[in-house]
Amino acid sequence: MSVPRHGGPAKRRPGPAVICIIFFLFGAVWTLVAGILLPSMVGWKDWAFLLVASGLLYLLIRHYTGGLSGSEERYRTVVESAGSIILAMDREGKITFFNRRAEEFFGFPREEIIGENALGTIVPATESSGRDLDQMLQDLLSSPGRFQVNRNENVTSAGKRVRVAWTNRALCDDAGFPVGVVSVGTEIPD
Repeated sequence: MSVPRHGGPAKRRPGPAVICIIFFLFGAVWTLVAGILLPSMVGWKDWAFLLVASGLLYLLIRHYTGGLSGSEERYRTVVESAGSIILAMDREGKITFFNRRAEEFFGFPREEIIGENALGTIVPATESSGRDLDQMLQDLLSSPGRFQVNRNENVTSAGKRVRVAWTNRALCDDAGFPVGVVSVGTEIPD
């Protein structure tokens, strides 16, 4: 069920199947019309079809995916301007996303931290209390549901130990298989 936006009815965008059906119908009509009206254009018929079909396909794809870029831009603006630390990791613990607040808080530019393992950069192997954060991170990555809310010590690029309250969720692929974790955090004041 679609959720209405701004009080109006929700727009449903046709998927790839609709684009394929439109493209097929265009091809069928072209074949019929070209056979009847353009028999003298034997050599040019195929090239004309490719040119017109490519243009139609481009317009269909652009029309049906055009709203996506606006949604992505709004999403990116919200995530980048959030006052919370937001980061994502793959199943190996490599950082795949680091928002602006995470950069400010931890002191790592995203160009340097993306692709690096969280352990040893923003997560120390052990907390000051002796808690094994290496094991905790491995458990989080393999079973994110067990760590929906978690508090742990982290470390900045300057080596300062800081405490962060994290909310974690599994990132899943189209088949529902967990491929990583997204974490949203706020500093716990001393």
